[in-house]
Amino acid sequence: MLVRLTYVLVIFIWATTPLAIKLGGDSLQPIAGLTMRIALAFGVGSIICTIGGFAGLAIRRHWKLYFAASISLFPNMALVYFAAEYLPSGLIALLFGLTPFFTAVLAGPILGENLLQPRKVFAIVLAGLGLLCIVFDDVSVTGDSYIGIGLMLLSNVLFSASALWVKKLNAEMAVEPIEQALGAMAFALPGMALSWVFVFGVEPIYISSQSLGSLLYLSLFGSLVGFVAYYSILKHMAVETVSLIPLITPILAIILGVVLANETVSVAILLGAGLIFLALAIHQGFWRRAKVAQEASVASPSH
Repeated sequence: MLVRLTYVLVIFIWATTPLAIKLGGDSLQPIAGLTMRIALAFGVGSIICTIGGFAGLAIRRHWKLYFAASISLFPNMALVYFAAEYLPSGLIALLFGLTPFFTAVLAGPILGENLLQPRKVFAIVLAGLGLLCIVFDDVSVTGDSYIGIGLMLLSNVLFSASALWVKKLNAEMAVEPIEQALGAMAFALPGMALSWVFVFGVEPIYISSQSLGSLLYLSLFGSLVGFVAYYSILKHMAVETVSLIPLITPILAIILGVVLANETVSVAILLGAGLIFLALAIHQGFWRRAKVAQEASVASPSH
């Protein structure tokens, strides 16, 4: 029951994160907002572990796991933050919904598992058509929007690879989710800080009330609670079950973007989204699961 509640919590956090990232760009450059977010989350998490008596980081034993997990933060999250400069939050969540397809492709070289059955290959082709509908939309996708789409696709590759590598390493060692989350942050922070200082340059920091609210939400919930919850379900659930989350979050994210941020959704975007959602349903075999659940319901005695 707790694992299921954690699963729902991850869905909620992932659905609200793109909009929070978008709003956070009100006064902070992307790399600054991301670095401050992870640094605050790491600090609060470390204090909680100290007070609660949880085990600290075991870098010598678990450094490989921390590094694998850190890829989902840096450079992956940096790409998402920069993509938010070019794309609406709903489209960011929708493009992130392509993650299961990258997971299926990368499962072979990373886990040694062949997940590319004919059904899933067809789903990948269908999702590609949905992506094309979005790319060739002259209403919502113009100019620099293509940069954002490219950044999100690269983000998908890194996130999927990180999740699969973490899943593989978790099978070899027992590491608590809170330690895994803090280890990932610890390994990601140096890259973020160095990029901020030497690549993008440190500018005078002004944080508006909107950016501050976004920063606090993303640090405490999007990062600390979200990462612990994510690594928890990744540890107790199959990777493919976890990858179902992007099927749900884009719908919620698009609705939130329209209602709270006055974002517009064109017909082409809706068509592309529909194709991607259908592809995800085919990829995950929803009709088979529904049939099995129905047969189990019929077979079970009534009370």
